[in-house]
Amino acid sequence: MFRGISRHFQLSLFTVLVTAASLAQADYLAYAVGEQSEIPLPERIDKIDSKYLLNVKWGNYDGARARVAVLEVDNNSSSNSFSMTGPNGQSYSWSYDHANQVPVNGIEAIVTDVMNQTGRFRLIERQALGAVLQEQDLATSGRVAKPSGARTGNVLGAQHLVQVVVTDYEANTSGNSGGGGIGALVGNRVPVLGGLGVKNSKGRVGLNFRLIDAETSEVLYTKQIESVIKESGLTVGGVGFGSSVAAGGFFSNYSKTPIGQAVIAGINKGVYELVKQIGAAPATGSVIKSEGGQVWVNIGNSSVSNGDVLRVMSKGEELIDPDTGISLGSQDTEVGTVRVSNAQEKFSIANTVSMNGSVKRGDKVISTAAPPSIDYADRWKKPKRGKF
Repeated sequence: MFRGISRHFQLSLFTVLVTAASLAQADYLAYAVGEQSEIPLPERIDKIDSKYLLNVKWGNYDGARARVAVLEVDNNSSSNSFSMTGPNGQSYSWSYDHANQVPVNGIEAIVTDVMNQTGRFRLIERQALGAVLQEQDLATSGRVAKPSGARTGNVLGAQHLVQVVVTDYEANTSGNSGGGGIGALVGNRVPVLGGLGVKNSKGRVGLNFRLIDAETSEVLYTKQIESVIKESGLTVGGVGFGSSVAAGGFFSNYSKTPIGQAVIAGINKGVYELVKQIGAAPATGSVIKSEGGQVWVNIGNSSVSNGDVLRVMSKGEELIDPDTGISLGSQDTEVGTVRVSNAQEKFSIANTVSMNGSVKRGDKVISTAAPPSIDYADRWKKPKRGKF
């Protein structure tokens, strides 16, 4: 194939071909998906119209996954009513007897589903999380023998907690009634359009995404997301949504409302930012036990690989703010390094490399392996009218 070409040129050409092949296999973090195109997303998506983020396809990923628990969605919005204009311009409105008419359970399910679609998280079921927290509270109450009680702070091995707070929730809809009739438009906890034929609609939501350290409860990152849908006729193309959010028909109905679509696009924005934050951090975990030059850690092969070197950090004295009583963290000391020799599904065994102290149960381990890079489009290429 390369006969007649100099050895130096052959090597250079081979390098170019290998590089091109590796680039061809690389995948972007996510794509905006339309009926006619898939557009890779850039690093910053704040200024992209929410309608382009309603359907997002996540790129292929087979690297380490962070262990995350999604907390209950909190509603801080002041929304307590819903109004719309029906046939012949007649207005209809509903007031709620409770302030929490925002469908927090459904929003939480969508957050969990989107995070699962990314392939970058190991998600811990919140109901199981609640049961563990109750067990821990019982263990610290003094009513359970300490050796048998659950250890506080060991929340199913979660590295991060994700909390979403609804800060704004506005639904304004006008249109003509369809087969369902106006009386059938209000669901149990959220207005759903049912048979309504929408002419003009607008939905706006504010969502605050918070990333919390599961061990210290420190807020590591917060992002305020604003999402507005101003067009009718948009559809959710089912890019990955599973039965968890479709249960009881909630997702099917909610995704047809402008406010529901604003929520979905906002969640896609928020999870996109979370991936950027967690993806830039090294894998971390804790020591389970240490024996005979070997160390067992609570991170498995979804986070580390054989040969990875981990720094072992011994936790120092907890620093408590005298004014607030809140922990400010601790000054940790590096004990040494260990190398992973047997990475299994839920834990790994490592051999000591260099030590200047003893390794204890509960010591923190931090991988020295660089987290995988995230690929973004160079810029946002807004589709031409009718081409998306």
